[in-house]
Amino acid sequence: MAKSIKKNAFYSFLKSFMTLFFPLITFPYASRILGPEGIGKINFAGNVISYFAMIAALGIGSYATRQAAKIRDDRIALSKFVKEIFLINIASTVISYILFFVAIIYIRKFDDYRPLLYVCSLQIFFNTIGFNWFYTALEEFKYITLRTILFQIIGIGFLFVFVRTRGDLVNYAIFGIITGVGSNICNFFYLNKFIDWKIKAKLEIKKHLKPIFIFFGMSVSITVYTALDSVMLGFLTNDKEVGIYSAATKLNKMILSLLTAVISILLPRLSYYFEQKRTQEFKSLAQKGICFVMLLSFPMIAGLIILSPSLIALFCGSEYSSAIIPMRIITPVLLIISTAYMTSQVLSATEKEKFSLVSYISAAILNLILNFIFIPKFGASGAALGTVFAELTATTIQMIITRKYFFTKKTFICIIQSLASVCVMSAATIFVCSLIENTTIKLVVGTLTGICTYAFMLLLLRNEYFTEILKQLKSKIMGRMSV
Repeated sequence: MAKSIKKNAFYSFLKSFMTLFFPLITFPYASRILGPEGIGKINFAGNVISYFAMIAALGIGSYATRQAAKIRDDRIALSKFVKEIFLINIASTVISYILFFVAIIYIRKFDDYRPLLYVCSLQIFFNTIGFNWFYTALEEFKYITLRTILFQIIGIGFLFVFVRTRGDLVNYAIFGIITGVGSNICNFFYLNKFIDWKIKAKLEIKKHLKPIFIFFGMSVSITVYTALDSVMLGFLTNDKEVGIYSAATKLNKMILSLLTAVISILLPRLSYYFEQKRTQEFKSLAQKGICFVMLLSFPMIAGLIILSPSLIALFCGSEYSSAIIPMRIITPVLLIISTAYMTSQVLSATEKEKFSLVSYISAAILNLILNFIFIPKFGASGAALGTVFAELTATTIQMIITRKYFFTKKTFICIIQSLASVCVMSAATIFVCSLIENTTIKLVVGTLTGICTYAFMLLLLRNEYFTEILKQLKSKIMGRMSV
């Protein structure tokens, strides 16, 4: 039975909102307790582990989500598929851990980070038993949301009890594991509700390897230039510069997770429509997705650029004031990455992921080159510049390939309306903020001014998607009042 996309979007949005909300509590606390150097060490260790986690994941997530979505109504076929994928994942995880321990032994740079690296490496194991791709394929977004929120609450309690001094780096890393992948324990046992491990069928592992390795190539390319910034900053500069970069990118990453989480719910449905040859519904859903990206990304970019001094001061503290410039530089990736995420969903659903691979390899190579040029000269700002150019390269390539799904009259109208609304919103926000000196009040009033102005302008311009959302909200409110 197909689940409501609106309900899926709600639960995905709620999960992402809580993922955004909790760091607003935890990161200001942690950044002040641990300082830029401490945050830099944590971020460096986490990004190093992301490479080994990438090897363990092996590109399984995207491929398995797509394939499982096609057979989700057949318990026998689904059980067989899960067993096949799990065996592949176990093998890749073992290889990943072997490479990890070899790196720990032979790379001298890691000597000072060993305790952190050991704790962060638990992410690899928890990801393997998490089966997040499975629950996404079955559109079990309610379950995903509720268990994620539960472990975030547990993590917050752990943070405030066990992270109290600058020496509590390992405890902060444990907090990251609890909130990030701790809930994957529940996933493993909850899986029995949907599949039968004891079912007897001839396993066909070989047929999955080629598409998995294509997705793995994409994963390698993406991880190279998403984690490369902090890793190269750690090698080419120092922990403080990594901490400054972490502060500059933290808010962007949180907001980006909000956008991409909602977009990710479209892959199972897009795959299903494509498999059923429901072309019109496929195009309509893809178009709504890209318009949603535009409507949210433009005002968020403008808001973050305008309010960045207040955000850094309130969110991170005075020690991180030099993070303002790199934060402003990297903010456009909200639009760039979320657009690429949408186009990659379409490419994956139509089984054209090899084009995504080409785009990400191109971006990874460019990012590597630019980092060597910019980081020694500009530090965190240089890393931000490299990321923006790399992401823009990948997105441009993907947009060219998928243009028939997105380049429509409705899309261009939506973009123009959103840009016009953002211009008015920015002017109003800058004017209001210029009248206020208090950082907290400026941030609150500036945010509310921006939201209200942007919403008013979209309504004035009769934006199709915004007015549709308002009508749905009105209908639900009136429906509840009549009960």
